[in-house]
Amino acid sequence: MAEPRKTPVVADWMGDVAPEQLGFPLPIDRGLYTKRPGLVYKQTSSGPLELDAYRPVRDADRLAPLVVMIHGGGWHGGGRYQMGLSHWAGYLASGGLAVVSIDYRLAPDTQYPDSFQDCLDAIDWAVDHAAELGADPQRVGLWGDSAGGHLALLTATSQTRPDFSGPRLRSGGERLGAAVAWYPPTDLKALHDSERRARSGPTTTAAFVGTEPEEDPARWSEVSPMAQAHPGAPPSLILQGTRDRLVPHRQATGYAERLKGLGAPVELHLVEGGLHGFDRVAPGDEARRLISRSRDFLLERLAAEAD
Repeated sequence: MAEPRKTPVVADWMGDVAPEQLGFPLPIDRGLYTKRPGLVYKQTSSGPLELDAYRPVRDADRLAPLVVMIHGGGWHGGGRYQMGLSHWAGYLASGGLAVVSIDYRLAPDTQYPDSFQDCLDAIDWAVDHAAELGADPQRVGLWGDSAGGHLALLTATSQTRPDFSGPRLRSGGERLGAAVAWYPPTDLKALHDSERRARSGPTTTAAFVGTEPEEDPARWSEVSPMAQAHPGAPPSLILQGTRDRLVPHRQATGYAERLKGLGAPVELHLVEGGLHGFDRVAPGDEARRLISRSRDFLLERLAAEAD
């Protein structure tokens, strides 16, 4: 007997949407990829960290570009299998990308740089195991949503910047060829200030960074993609809604302006009226188009890395 389907929970930040308006909006052919769930990539003091690996079956004798998927959740929640992320991973894999969707340690039990280090260690693990993943270790892309978008952009900028003083990839940043970020925080000090204006008490941003901005300005600079952006950053695709209640869309537009000013390649798409999570929260035709564009962007940019 099949279990009854659970009704999706509508969070406050999703606005006035109905449960039936939640979910990944595009069909996925599960015959085009295989999935290996629950692979341990790291042991920590709080237990093992796992990832799910998705491998395209088309052209199985050729190595596929590798995409590391980093979930959102305000750095304190979420997981690789929540909010339809497994559908997202399957969609990317069905188009010819080898995907590892990862978990990482969460605030407030841990603070920066722990979760960021977890992302780097997951990339290093995937590079080391590329052959069994059917992936090309020299062509690595990043995908993240919300807090995961922040971690993806921070990885892309910091690991391709020679003077970055924080944690570094053991396998080297030269293999990073593209980053896709949906509604990402990019300037954490500005986001902290926005949170503080909206309500009193500790902010989710400060809980992740582990300190207040005035106590350690250098730490806040180190953890912000806006501060780490540089001319040699890999191509970035940024997608943002203008009615986002969690991450002001200025975070996306300001970051894109910064990259353009530096001469780094960036593609920005603003969706008028789009909510936080607009790819899975009441997704419309524009969301469907941009989901497709995200996959094409990774395929195009990572293919170019092979030339």
